[in-house]
Amino acid sequence: MDTQILRVAADSKPHLVAGAIAGQMRENGRAQTQAIGTDAVYRMLKAVIIAQQYVKADQMYLAFVPEFVGIWVDDQERTAVRLNICTQMKRPQSH
Repeated sequence: MDTQILRVAADSKPHLVAGAIAGQMRENGRAQTQAIGTDAVYRMLKAVIIAQQYVKADQMYLAFVPEFVGIWVDDQERTAVRLNICTQMKRPQSH
């Protein structure tokens, strides 16, 4: 099942993005987010942290693999940060 890439902007509300991430995690067991620029990447990371709180009651523990991807915006190639989010079965150990 394909998941829709959740695009995060510098003015995105992290709680709303977190709700979308949590919904995709519950439905598909994975999610993808993407952002361009420091403010957008910060909001994207904040949304993943909030999403962890949303799915904790479902015994889901989020992990992600980040990557750089080239995308075209207004006829210019830009570099975006994409997070491929998945679940871990066990709670990660704190160090």
